[in-house]
Amino acid sequence: MSETPRTRRRPTHRKGRPTLTRESIGQAALTLISRNGPTALTMRILADELGVSPRALYNYVTDQREVLALALSVAQEDAPTPRLDADDWRDSLREYCREPRSWYRRHAGLLALAMSGQFATLTDPQHTLARHQDTVLGFLLELGLSPKDAHRAYQHLILLIAGFTEFYDSWHDRPPAGVDPADWATAAPQVQRAVADLDTPHLSRVLAEAGPQRPDDLFEGTVDMLVAWLERTQRG
Repeated sequence: MSETPRTRRRPTHRKGRPTLTRESIGQAALTLISRNGPTALTMRILADELGVSPRALYNYVTDQREVLALALSVAQEDAPTPRLDADDWRDSLREYCREPRSWYRRHAGLLALAMSGQFATLTDPQHTLARHQDTVLGFLLELGLSPKDAHRAYQHLILLIAGFTEFYDSWHDRPPAGVDPADWATAAPQVQRAVADLDTPHLSRVLAEAGPQRPDDLFEGTVDMLVAWLERTQRG
């Protein structure tokens, strides 16, 4: 009786170096994009990251656009699936906002890639983004929103989540050289002293009484404002 032939697995390393695969190329590109932004990604820099020559990359990809598509594919592997419940929509929506925020923070460069104009040209064979958008829009329509208001609410969601992670979380997650976000806790008193002699009574009062806010608390407060807007839109 003949034995069933075994499938030969590709070695993960060869001569001490990781073996190139399309997945490893996409992962390395995603790491570079998250670290330095999409404009810093070149085939030469990617090859250096992988410890190979640029020529070796062209055995697996045809150009930089295909590399970006691979990076998007890798990121989508852990993209959160919307789990929205119209019967418990407030808590459901809050949880939905938290999950994409965490995903964007893991793959921060995707936001810069989207704003660069290259994102829309990349292929999405599973139509993951379109299916997620359809699920969220269906949820909003089920809440009783008109198609116009549902579209508007979806845009608010994108602005809230993507905008917050790009312009607030990114500053804390990847601060500029020489900047420590923890120092913000002591910044308010310094600013308060700086404006003490100015005619800015409201600014002085807020600086004295409000205190610093943690990113998570500020995000939750922003989501609360979106929930309040949806409640008013439903009643309207």
